Amino acid sequence: MEKTPGIWPPLLKGVVAATAVLAASLLPAWVALPLAVAIGGAVAYVCHLRSAAKPDDTEVAAELAGFVEQSLVGIYCLEADRIVYGNQAMADILAYPRDALSDLPLSRVIHPDDLGLVTENVRRRMAGEVDSLRYPFRILRGDGQIRHCEVHSRAARLGGEHRLVGVLIDITDRITVQHELALYARAFEASSEGIVVTDAMGMIVTVNSALENLSGYRRDELMGQPVLSLEHRISGTRLEHIVAAALSSGRWQGEFLALRKNGDVYPTMLSISALRNEHHAVSHYIAIITDLSPIRAAERKLLESEGKFRAFVELSLVGLYVVQDGRLVYANPEIARVLGYDSAEQLIGLSVEDMTATEDLPLLRDYHRRRLAGEMESARYTYRARRRDGSLLWVEAHGRVFEYDGRLAVMGIALDVSQRIEAERQSRLAERVFESASEGILITDADSRIVAVNPAFSRITGYSAQQAIGKLSRMLMRQDARAEFNHEMLDHLARDGHWQGEMRDRRLGGEWYPVWMSISAVRDDAGRINSYVGVFTDYTSRKEAETRLHYLANHDGLTGLLNRSGLMSQLEHEISRARNLKQSLAVLFLDLDRFKAINDTLGHGAGDKLLVAATERLRNQVKATDLLGRLGGDEFTLVLENLPSPEMAADVANRVVDAMAQHFFIDGHEMFVTASVGVAVYPGDGHDAASLLKNADVAMYRAKQRGKNTYQFFAKEMNAQAFEHLLLENSLRHALERGEFELHYQPQVATETGEIVGVEALIRWRHPELGLVPPARFIPLAEQNGLIVPIGAWVLQEACRQGKAWLDAGYGLRHVAVNLSARQFADDNLLGYISAALSQSGLPPYMLELELTESTVMQQPQDAVRLLLRLQEMGVALSIDDFGTGYSSLVSLKQFPLDNLKIDRGFISGIPHEGDDMAITEAIVAIARKMALKVVAEGVETVEQFDFLRAAGCDLVQGYLLGRPMPASELMMRLAADKVLLPRLDAGWQEIHPPH
Repeated sequence: MEKTPGIWPPLLKGVVAATAVLAASLLPAWVALPLAVAIGGAVAYVCHLRSAAKPDDTEVAAELAGFVEQSLVGIYCLEADRIVYGNQAMADILAYPRDALSDLPLSRVIHPDDLGLVTENVRRRMAGEVDSLRYPFRILRGDGQIRHCEVHSRAARLGGEHRLVGVLIDITDRITVQHELALYARAFEASSEGIVVTDAMGMIVTVNSALENLSGYRRDELMGQPVLSLEHRISGTRLEHIVAAALSSGRWQGEFLALRKNGDVYPTMLSISALRNEHHAVSHYIAIITDLSPIRAAERKLLESEGKFRAFVELSLVGLYVVQDGRLVYANPEIARVLGYDSAEQLIGLSVEDMTATEDLPLLRDYHRRRLAGEMESARYTYRARRRDGSLLWVEAHGRVFEYDGRLAVMGIALDVSQRIEAERQSRLAERVFESASEGILITDADSRIVAVNPAFSRITGYSAQQAIGKLSRMLMRQDARAEFNHEMLDHLARDGHWQGEMRDRRLGGEWYPVWMSISAVRDDAGRINSYVGVFTDYTSRKEAETRLHYLANHDGLTGLLNRSGLMSQLEHEISRARNLKQSLAVLFLDLDRFKAINDTLGHGAGDKLLVAATERLRNQVKATDLLGRLGGDEFTLVLENLPSPEMAADVANRVVDAMAQHFFIDGHEMFVTASVGVAVYPGDGHDAASLLKNADVAMYRAKQRGKNTYQFFAKEMNAQAFEHLLLENSLRHALERGEFELHYQPQVATETGEIVGVEALIRWRHPELGLVPPARFIPLAEQNGLIVPIGAWVLQEACRQGKAWLDAGYGLRHVAVNLSARQFADDNLLGYISAALSQSGLPPYMLELELTESTVMQQPQDAVRLLLRLQEMGVALSIDDFGTGYSSLVSLKQFPLDNLKIDRGFISGIPHEGDDMAITEAIVAIARKMALKVVAEGVETVEQFDFLRAAGCDLVQGYLLGRPMPASELMMRLAADKVLLPRLDAGWQEIHPPH
């Protein structure tokens, strides 16, 4: 049967041409075929006039044309510089009626700035210079909007004429997102401050490049790690406080110690902000970390963006699919590649639901149902597709319903938008960081004009975004009076890419305030600086705190005077000034006499008020330019500058001594203190602050030794004495633990029988280098530094032990006397170590006799009575030593539970030549007899003194006549050889004189 020519030859030519065009765009033949039908329609119509076409041919053409018309991609045909065909999607993109696309000049739809590019590309393709082209350009829509598009096209011969056939895709949204992402990404990445973003559980989501530099970790090492891995020894309590503050106020800021990967610890300023989602629940935390180490400024370098936030969509290929009855009936090679399959054929027949994330199935089913039901013509949505290996990726689908093989199906384009979704998430996060940061952030162009600011900028400076944007930023300007660019800073930024430091800024109201500013230069692809990003913190509170801390660190909190640190610094400055001007200055070291007694008696509150009052008196004695400081306790220092002569220093010292001697009236109490002052003069007595202060201190101690309430100038020989004093004190601190102390015992003899009935234990210090040190040299030292308490406890233990040894040996001594100092008597543990000494030694309490001076018990009479009664209850004997030299109060004798009185050697030495001494001694003995007290006389050195005391009724005597203090071993031999001394006295003993 002969075949009719029909419309098939020209139609097939159109089909072949269109297929070639769309193949260049990597579109399948079944999409290209409808376009070919449309373009070859004219030729087909001419052929149809010559020969009637078969009904089947018409149906095929209609079906192919419908396929093209229902495509979501703009498909067009050009003839010369005019559009002669465009499908409905093309009309939607251009915002022109469909019928306007049959003869529409390119100049009406192409942006004027891009018309030359498009015209030239059309010419090149039509001339056969290139097979196909793909490029972006801008269009002018019929509604006046400017949109960005991308074209895929190639030249073809249709119906005997040269035409241009192509696909047009609207990429405006992609360009907008790319621009927004680029801006926030640059701000995030270009910041020289370390930024960490965590989830609500504190696990790191992302960090910027600066944080990598700070911590030493790579970004991939930190992702998913707890943020605490960056901190140094944070306590649980502080972490709870920080989290609570961030949750309550939205942010927390403070200094923190951070930890580098290599283990280094460095100080940072840490700002934490809490980000909340639409349900007001915390979704993320943003931490901005500023390195406060000055040396890091030269080491840090802003890393260029590595492309994480660069454009994420490059539509080099388009994935196409057809779904019918829930299964794929067509897939092109690109979508197979995206889903991880080797070829498109492997996808045919697979269920779409099997290739969709379970959580997104309801969304996919709803869109599919609504399109098939006619509720919507097309849909555009994003969901997660499942790859062949089971992994998920984000896909953006554009699909609409059309008829395929006589039944409804959904045709669509699938784009892999995983990178875009991730980039959008990061962009939103970066935007929220920008908006939520507590630090002010501003972005300028290369000419330093502000293009963006965050809310913190407005809060700190007072300028709104509208007031700031477009204005010239001051951050790159000089800080002096010249309103010009800081070229040194600009050179630094050009060289290193970043700068940070302290600078001044001015608020909207004109107020100047300090800021810590970090500036980063942002470069374009060509390496040119196109913008600057500044991050700054208001340093007002920090500077005020630093000033306050500096004051507190250098001033005494009670008096407001310079403390030791502040005085030493100022004194060094004054010495340097005096040296340059060839002047003299004087340092006066002042110590208040009797201050400790007032402090202990009336309490520290009264003592503090006395110090304040003394400070005011000192201020009145010096010039306003002279330095005045309190070194601690009751010690003050005056520095007299520009001293014309030492006499002026003596005059000031004399005025100070006189002023301090006047009574003080504190809390209703009249108080009297005096001052001991030491004077050292520059340059003769020292060339630095430490030497002058030390020498003035030495001179002050000399003033105390000379009776206090006076002043002394420093002399060089004082240093030798002070040094010896210091060595002796240092040795004394170790003497007890080294066992250098020993006890000597002086016999106490009964006047009636001449028998040794007791001993007095006297401590001696056998120094390894100095030999036997007299008690007068080290006892006062021990009293001053408090060592007398442990030394006294040792004396008690040793005396009790030795007394028990003599008792066990049968020597029959009645008592062992031990002296108690004032500090021992005031010690809270006195009863404890007396009881311990008795219990550990086994010595009966009645054999222990404690000797106290009148001044000791009279300091706190009521407390002394209670303590003496406790001692009496223990069975210990009590004796008043050196009676007659202190208060000599008969009332005291009456109220104190005493056993013995000991007459001071000062009265005994005048017997028998001084009538007053003899009368006083007889009176003391008579009073003691009436009060049933035993009397002991010390310092007996002659037979005449012994005879007088025995006749006066004195019970016991001791002195060199009867025996010097001697070691226990020597006394034991004495006791064994001769217990009774009276016969030898009758035989006429010679006087025994103490050694000179």
